[in-house]
Amino acid sequence: MAPIASPGTGAAPGQRHPFLAFTALTVLACTVLVLWLDKPLALWFHRYTAGAEPFFAAFTNTVDAAYEAANSGGHPTLFWALGLAYLLGRWVLRRRWATVFLITLLTHLASVVSANALKIAVNRPRPSVLFTPGYTESFSFPSSHTAIYWSLFLPFALAFPRWRWPLLAVPALVAVGRLVLGVHYVSDVWAAIWLVAAWATLFNLLRRCDRPALPARSLD
Repeated sequence: MAPIASPGTGAAPGQRHPFLAFTALTVLACTVLVLWLDKPLALWFHRYTAGAEPFFAAFTNTVDAAYEAANSGGHPTLFWALGLAYLLGRWVLRRRWATVFLITLLTHLASVVSANALKIAVNRPRPSVLFTPGYTESFSFPSSHTAIYWSLFLPFALAFPRWRWPLLAVPALVAVGRLVLGVHYVSDVWAAIWLVAAWATLFNLLRRCDRPALPARSLD
C-alpha cells in the first residue's frame, strides 16, 4: 500500500500556517504604520477620497442599522439566533458544518470585548485630530466597527472558501470606510482584522474536534 502523505507535506511554511504568517506580517506592518505611515496615509485619505465619504457614510449607517435591528431593544437577538442555528443544525439536523454558527458567535463576542478593552487601554487619538481643529476624540486603536463586522463574516468565509470573497465584501467596505471617513488609521483597521483572525483561528479548532475519528487501519 502506498504511503499516505501527511497534510501540508511539501507546502511552504506560510501555506501550512497562514495565521502565523499573517501575524508576522501584521507585527511588521503595524510597526511601520504606527511609526511612519499612519499619519501621512490619513492625510492622503482626507485629501483625495472626500468624494467617497457620502457613499461610505451611507453604507456604514445602513449596516449599523441592520446590526442594531438584529439586537433590537437591547436584547442579544443576534447571539440567540446564532446559538439556535448551531443547536438546530448540528444536533437536530446532524450537519457538522453548522458548527460555524457557534464559531461565529464566540468569535464575535471575543472580538468585540477584546477590541473595546484595547481601545480603552491604548486610548489613541483618532486621525481627525490632524485636520479638524479642536477635535479631541480618542479610542482609535483598534477599530471596533472593523472588529464587529469581520467577526460576523470571517468565520463563514473560512468555512465556505468558495464564497469567501462575496462574504468578505461587507466587512471590507466597512474597513475601507473607516479610513475614508477619517475615523481610523490604517493600523487601527489592520489590527482589528488580525484580532478577529486570531479568535477565529482559535475557535475554528472546534471544527476539528467535531470531526469523526478515522477508522483504525488494518496492518494486514
